[in-house]
Amino acid sequence: MPSAVKEGHVETNGKKAHQTGTLERGLAVLEHVGMRQEISTNAIATQLGLSRSAVYRIVHTLKELEYLEADHVTGRVRLGARLVELGVQAMASTDLHKAAPQFLSGLATRSGETIFLAVPDGDAMVYVAKDRGANAVTLHCQLGTRRPQHASSLGKAWLSALTAAERADRVSRMRLDRLTPNTIVDRPLLLDELERTAKRGWAIDNIENEPDVGCVAAPIRDRTGQPVAAMSIAGPAGRVLLRMDELGPMVADAATTLSRRLGHLP
Repeated sequence: MPSAVKEGHVETNGKKAHQTGTLERGLAVLEHVGMRQEISTNAIATQLGLSRSAVYRIVHTLKELEYLEADHVTGRVRLGARLVELGVQAMASTDLHKAAPQFLSGLATRSGETIFLAVPDGDAMVYVAKDRGANAVTLHCQLGTRRPQHASSLGKAWLSALTAAERADRVSRMRLDRLTPNTIVDRPLLLDELERTAKRGWAIDNIENEPDVGCVAAPIRDRTGQPVAAMSIAGPAGRVLLRMDELGPMVADAATTLSRRLGHLP
């Protein structure tokens, strides 16, 4: 839900704070930047209904504290390194973060490739853990990196675990940017792919997010049955995609076992 600042209160994620203090406005700016991924300071002011001078002061302070960072070419701001650190620290206190490492390690050993764990954030997935197998190549994905859900196996795996109605609603509101020639940018086609993914139990990134990289992924559910994360096997497309009939069930089995550890009983 977009953050909004209205006269007399700040509204963030549907919660109202009845004083428009600096803290409330700063949090509203952070949440808005997080949902937009990259945005200009002027656009923040317009969309939140704040004065440009106030937003410039807030953004300047948040950049000084490394909660925001600016693109050196466009000047648009995005979430900064300090927020990534806080996010990883928050994950450290959750059952998922405690239980996942042994599953990532086992999957890395069996597959020989790079294993990622990611959690949803808006229309993106954020990498929160990884492990590397014996044959893993270096991938340009660091912890805290965001990947759009429609163009990644992690995102499609997470979306596939939602109900059909929830999937349709989210896809209808998504921005479907084309990242490679293979990226699915047609909404009906994406929904068809998510339906096939749900039936199969694991998702495929057929060079849809970045050139020459292929991935398979499966969703991780909590005790309520809701998808809370996804786990992937990633590597050179020519290697991973040729093995997807082996690697897909492998990641699905690991994700199912981890879900049981979190209390999910299918």
